[in-house]
Amino acid sequence: MSRPDKVGFLVAWFFLIHPKHRRGAKIEIREMKESDDLYVKLPQDVIFQILFKLPTRTLLNLRCVSKSFVSLISHPYFLRLRLSCATAASHHLLYYESSDYTKIYFSFHDSQTFSLCQKLETPFKSVNGYLRLVGSSRGVVCLFDTNYFNFVGTVILWNPFIGKYKILPCVQGFRCFKSSFSHMAVGFGFDQTNLDFKVVKILYGYDDNEHELRSEALVYGVKTGSWRNIGQVVPCFMPKNWCSNAFVHGVVHWMAYRRPQFDGHLNCIMGFDVVEDIFTLMELPQNLGPNCKELRLSPLVNEKSLSLFVSHRENMGESWDVWLMNDYGNVDSWTLKYVIVLEQVFVPIKIVNDGEILAAISDELLVLMNVETQEVMDLAVCGLPLSFYAADYDPSLALIDIGQLLTE
Repeated sequence: MSRPDKVGFLVAWFFLIHPKHRRGAKIEIREMKESDDLYVKLPQDVIFQILFKLPTRTLLNLRCVSKSFVSLISHPYFLRLRLSCATAASHHLLYYESSDYTKIYFSFHDSQTFSLCQKLETPFKSVNGYLRLVGSSRGVVCLFDTNYFNFVGTVILWNPFIGKYKILPCVQGFRCFKSSFSHMAVGFGFDQTNLDFKVVKILYGYDDNEHELRSEALVYGVKTGSWRNIGQVVPCFMPKNWCSNAFVHGVVHWMAYRRPQFDGHLNCIMGFDVVEDIFTLMELPQNLGPNCKELRLSPLVNEKSLSLFVSHRENMGESWDVWLMNDYGNVDSWTLKYVIVLEQVFVPIKIVNDGEILAAISDELLVLMNVETQEVMDLAVCGLPLSFYAADYDPSLALIDIGQLLTE
């Protein structure tokens, strides 16, 4: 147990379990008896406020002390209280596939030093062909088991910190097309207003005797436990390959096309607001320059706004422009911050600190590069370069009251 967790545990013990110890009596560490009822010792709202200030790991330890703590920490009011307050991320979450395509890993790294805290092999096995990471928010990871070009797909919500998961029901009764299914995109985020985790699916397909590509959007809320058609026209079109996304300001963002095309350059950013359940459209920076090869969207530090990585073909290789949206939602605030020119393979993933970019390079290595000094730190993580995904992560109690417990 870390020092902050030890301190939090002792504080909770001191104030909640044995108030008499505040008068100087010797502290006796023991399992609480049913007669030591917390509800008698302090008002429940006071207890909630004390527990609210403790780290998540400490709360899990306290659940082992007594049934009263189990009841308090699992109380719907307390869980809503914890979810309602966003805290600064304490970890970086990494997702990546092994070089031989056989395993999928999640690793958790310190938010300041990027030192490895924990590494997990995903406990879920793909049934449909490919297990992909959709996103992460408030301590919950969203996975999608799919074969890309089939209507079938399974969404899994997983809290790796507490080992709880929830498999979402299959989408049934919704089809905007009668014959040919084309592909789909999936997004995940947290609805801060309604304190709800939401998943959005965008389906593309063709009607009989029609050549026009059609779309349908469905949203799932953990609170309602069901899928529903949002009844809106999807304003943009996604590439047929797997679409990564960035969740910022309550909106899931994807790179997209304005028209139903699946080649050429992506030319806009489509968003889905998980609070209002509406689509949004955002312009890319002007003057991206000629010879754009690839565009990669990513959240900024603390996920307050967006960054955009744009690669260009050069005579001696390729370069990457790094654009930042300094004022979220204001397209005039796009600013070209860095230009990176390297002779080796370079796949930018995320800006993790001011001037530091997480990236995959040659030989399938993950590095942290200081753009100002060009210094590169090897993070001793190897995986497929295009499989890496990074997000801010902070442990939470989400799904503790509704999820299934993983068993060895």
